[in-house]
Amino acid sequence: MPQTLGPAFASPEYIRLDYGCTYWRFSSQRAADMYGSGTKLWADFPFFDRYHTDERLARLEHADSASFFCSVMAACALASARVRDRAVVSKGAEAHERLSIPAETFYAAAEDALPSDMLQIQEFGFLRGCALLAIASIQDGKIDAMHKYIGMYFSIMSIHQWHDEEAWPKSLSRVEQEELRRLYWSIYTLDVYSSIVWNGCPHYQEAHARVEYPTGYEESGTEQVQHESVPHWILGWNFTTDLYRILEHAVGKLRTRRSQFNFMGDEPQNLSFRGEEIIHKVNSRYNTLPSQFRDQNQATGDPRRDIYGFQAANIQATLALLQIVLFSLDGNSDVNKKCTVASNVLSTFRRVPTEFVRAISTPLIYHIAGIGFLLGSVMEEPLSETSYQKVRELLLSMASLLESLEAFLHRSAGADQQLRALVDRIDKYMSSEKDMRPVPGDQIQHIGILDGASGPGNELSPQFQLPDELLQEWTWPYDISQAYLPFATCDLQWE
Repeated sequence: MPQTLGPAFASPEYIRLDYGCTYWRFSSQRAADMYGSGTKLWADFPFFDRYHTDERLARLEHADSASFFCSVMAACALASARVRDRAVVSKGAEAHERLSIPAETFYAAAEDALPSDMLQIQEFGFLRGCALLAIASIQDGKIDAMHKYIGMYFSIMSIHQWHDEEAWPKSLSRVEQEELRRLYWSIYTLDVYSSIVWNGCPHYQEAHARVEYPTGYEESGTEQVQHESVPHWILGWNFTTDLYRILEHAVGKLRTRRSQFNFMGDEPQNLSFRGEEIIHKVNSRYNTLPSQFRDQNQATGDPRRDIYGFQAANIQATLALLQIVLFSLDGNSDVNKKCTVASNVLSTFRRVPTEFVRAISTPLIYHIAGIGFLLGSVMEEPLSETSYQKVRELLLSMASLLESLEAFLHRSAGADQQLRALVDRIDKYMSSEKDMRPVPGDQIQHIGILDGASGPGNELSPQFQLPDELLQEWTWPYDISQAYLPFATCDLQWE
C-alpha cells in the first residue's frame, strides 16, 4: 500500500509511484553510492554534494519531494546504465552486485516524477533531473530523448532566467548554490558537445552566463580538505569548462563560414580563426596545471585519488575534440596534416589508462568518430601508396582501440571488424592496381591511376582514386558519420 504522500504529490501524475516504499529507499541509496564512488559519474557530473545528499536520503526526503526524487532517480538511471556497460572502476563483478536494478526502471521513475506542465516547475531538483535524463539518454544511444530533455532543461532555465545568479532563489544555501553552479557549467559543456556531434544549435552562449564557476565547496564546510600541496579536483574540472568555451567560439566561426549572410561585407580572411595559435595558448595553460591533472596514472580504486585521474582523462578527451575542431578551421589541409592530426588524437586515447577510457564510456565513440571524419575525407581524395599506408596504419589503430572498447560498449559491436574488412578490401584493390599498371613505354594508363604517375627519377608514387563502392560501408557506431562536423566540409560562400 502506498504511504501517505506529502503536499508535493497532490496532482494525479505523482500517485503512480510510491516514492517512500522500501524498494525505492534501498535502491536510491545503492545507486547513490555507485554514483558517488564506483563510476566516473560524480567526477564528470558532480551535481550532488555527497554529504548533503546522503543526509537528505537518510531523512527519506525523496519520499516527500517530487523534485528531489526525480533527480535521484535520474542519477540512478545513469549509474545503473554505466554499471551495465562496465563503465566503472570497481574490479570484477562487485559493481554489478551492488546495483542490479535495470536502468530503464529508474529512468521511467524519473520521467513519471516530472510535472506535465513545465510552467509549474519551481524547484531546482527538476532541472537537475532533466539534465541527468539527457545524459542517461546519451548512454543508451537515445539521441532524440537527449534533445528532448536538454530542451526541457533550457526551457526551465529560460522561464526562470537562471542563467543569472541574481535570479536564483534567495533561499538557496551555499551548498545548493555550489550544486547549481556545477550543473549550469556541466550542461553548458554538454550543449556545446551535442551541437558539435549532432550539428545542433547551442541554446546558450558563454557570454550570456552570469554564473560563477564552482569553488569546490562541500557541505562539511571544506573547500581545500587535503594537504596544501594537493589542489582541489574542481580546478581540473573548471579547466575542461574553459576548453568548451573555446570550442563554442571555434564552432561559431565554422558556421559563420557556411553562412551566406554577410551584412557588413567582410572578406573571408577577416573572419579567420588561428587554430594553431589557439592550440599553442591552450597547451601553455595546460602545462601550468598541477601535475595531478596532467599525469596519466592508473586507477587505484580510491575515489579520493582517482577523481584526479578522471579529470586528467576528461581534459585529454576534450583537448582531442578541440584539436579536431580547430583543425577543421584550417582550409586546404593536405593528406599528411590530416593524418598527423588523426594520429595525435589516437595517441591521446592510447595514453589514457584503460580504466578511465572505459569510464568515459559512450561519449568516447563520438570522439573516435571525429578521427573517422578526418580519415574519411582523406580517402575521398586521390591517394598515393605512401599516403595510403599512413591511412591504413591509422585505420588499424582505430580498429584495435574499438576492439578494446567493445567488451563494455555494446552498441559498438563489430565496428573493429568493419574497419579491418575495409582495409582488406582496399589492400586488394591496391594490389590489383599494381598488377595492372603499364610497363615502361606503354602508352595506356589504367583508369584507376590518376595523372601524375612517377617517371624516371621521380620518387612520388602514382595516385589512386578509390572507387565509391569501396567506401560504401564506411560506417560508424551510432550512425553519426553524416552528423559529425558537417558544417566543416562546406565550401565558403559569400555574397
